[in-house]
Amino acid sequence: MAETTTERRDRIVEIYHDDTAHVVAYAGVAYHLTPCCDASAKGSLGSIVCRSCYQEVCPMYGMGWALTDDKDWARFRAYMLAEYPASAQSLDERRALAL
Repeated sequence: MAETTTERRDRIVEIYHDDTAHVVAYAGVAYHLTPCCDASAKGSLGSIVCRSCYQEVCPMYGMGWALTDDKDWARFRAYMLAEYPASAQSLDERRALAL
């Protein structure tokens, strides 16, 4: 039986990982995991915190990029290529796996 789009989006796909960043995709959204616990982040009383230890983290950890929105993906892709030694091909392949 073929895997449906919904089933594919219900799993975590690693988009990028090195000693400075860990980016995953889940439910059609790519986001950074926190450096302290490798967890997602959330808003809490005017700041962004790690969902695991509640340590305040950079607001960037609270952002997400829609994989299905080509303009949002283009912004995310440009950011990743500027900030990390990621390749465009690798990012595009990982996006396709997460869709």
